[in-house]
Amino acid sequence: MKAKLIVGLALALAAPAWAGHAPRKVATKPATPFAFRNVRVSLPQDFDVEYPGGAGVDAVNANCRACHSPSMVLTQPRLSAEEWHKEVRKMIEVYKAPIAEDQVEAITGYLKGLSAAK
Repeated sequence: MKAKLIVGLALALAAPAWAGHAPRKVATKPATPFAFRNVRVSLPQDFDVEYPGGAGVDAVNANCRACHSPSMVLTQPRLSAEEWHKEVRKMIEVYKAPIAEDQVEAITGYLKGLSAAK
């Protein structure tokens, strides 16, 4: 029994050397302190504001309004149709917006029309 214990202890101590790794060093420096703090986020409260009418407004209301208030969209800078198309593609590909492919052109056209009206 004693012999098995000595062999087991020897194997346990030699295992890091067999694996080619030095024993891990214990950190002597304390972790950087941090503090939790309250953060306030104000979401738009413009539920009564509507997107201006026009071709594609139904596609915008159905696909964009869940995340983007009309006030936010209506204050965006003027963008070309190509730039709006890239923005809509980004919403689909990066942010996983559930926008059907047949709605992309209607949304892009509507947003381009808003830019042109500025």
